[in-house]
Amino acid sequence: MVDQRLKELELEGMVERKVISDRPIAVSYELTEFGQSALKILDDLRIWSETYDIQLRA
Repeated sequence: MVDQRLKELELEGMVERKVISDRPIAVSYELTEFGQSALKILDDLRIWSETYDIQLRA
């Protein structure tokens, strides 16, 4: 489930997948510049939902 969503976010250009080691395989994900540009919007949405006590679905 999480793996599939990370793949989708990578395809959308929101995150970048980096292989750290190959044995055992280890990867990390970092926000791209495009992904970072969404942080302000998401934080504003969080503040708005807290202000009006709105429960957002994940």
